[in-house]
Amino acid sequence: MGIEERYINHLDAGSGGDMGLEGQGFPAEEVVVNFFNASGFDARFSTATEDEGTTDIGPKQIIDAVVYYDGKPAMAPQITTSTIKSFREKKLDELRQRPFLRLDEMGPSDPAIPKVLIYLKAKDVKAFGEDPDFSRHPEIALQILNSSIISLNFDLSKTENPLEQKAITELVGMLETEKKKYIH
Repeated sequence: MGIEERYINHLDAGSGGDMGLEGQGFPAEEVVVNFFNASGFDARFSTATEDEGTTDIGPKQIIDAVVYYDGKPAMAPQITTSTIKSFREKKLDELRQRPFLRLDEMGPSDPAIPKVLIYLKAKDVKAFGEDPDFSRHPEIALQILNSSIISLNFDLSKTENPLEQKAITELVGMLETEKKKYIH
């Protein structure tokens, strides 16, 4: 078991006493990647370097996945099922301190991409794992979409770069359209 797996298992074990819900961190990452791949985007898990974080400027930027649109990085999710308030606050602080990041694959003229924080309920991740169909689990799709939209709107408020503003506005529009599929 690697360092990250031990860390996630430790967080999951202390997630508010939810018996039988430990270990949902990695399945949550898989759910998010699969969701975006099924929703007109391309998504991948983060590389080991991206998951360890970079220290180029400011705090370490740890991400769990990268979402692409039209072949270009569009956003970088950090995904959690933890209900531990201090852990969630730490993740929010990371987003507040540095809402945008650059990936090694990006060119110097590419605008930075927004970081998004996605919270999923461990019980919903577990239920989805037993029946992996987003149409039968609209609550998990809505958690992914709502978390992403909230983070993107925050990111939008933190940039004055017209390219970043345009990209975020378009991304929010696409996610809002996707959201309509799951609201009944």
